[in-house]
Amino acid sequence: MNMRSSTALLAAIFMLVCPALPVSALELNVSTVCDKSLFIDLGPSFEIVSNRFDDSSKGMISNDITISDTAQAGSAYVSVMTIFDRILSMMNPDALSGLFLSAVIEAVGEEGHREIGQWTALDSRGRNVSVTTMKAANESERMPGGIYNISVWNLDSRTYILMASSFDENNTTQIIKTLTIS
Repeated sequence: MNMRSSTALLAAIFMLVCPALPVSALELNVSTVCDKSLFIDLGPSFEIVSNRFDDSSKGMISNDITISDTAQAGSAYVSVMTIFDRILSMMNPDALSGLFLSAVIEAVGEEGHREIGQWTALDSRGRNVSVTTMKAANESERMPGGIYNISVWNLDSRTYILMASSFDENNTTQIIKTLTIS
């Protein structure tokens, strides 16, 4: 057997044996961002006046949307939050929604806003969403009478909605009931 044949034989054996040898694989969770469609069924006088993407928070990204009504005063701020923090994503989604709601109520309470009521609405999946009615320290064009409603609910284990709405209860309920992302 000449040298060239020996080299070819060794190369062939090496190519057959190497795939059978154990090789350590690398595995890592990665987060990706993809576009989805948001749907809210409101009347023709409603419009989205701002839409801002925010990736400055560690562990989450959000799309912050402001909805206004050209027929009446008031607005709604809707933040679609996607959680990718490992610890937060392991929490029960309903418990995390409650934690977010408590944190928001505490934060606005420190600014002099006070809780004046609570009610529930059904979301697009037929689940109860807690809504807290607040009274702001000052009235503004976006907040007639200084009254607004805060709610937080989850659409799935990673997607959460935080909403502050100064629309009436019917329009606020309609947003909660019809908001879907697909």
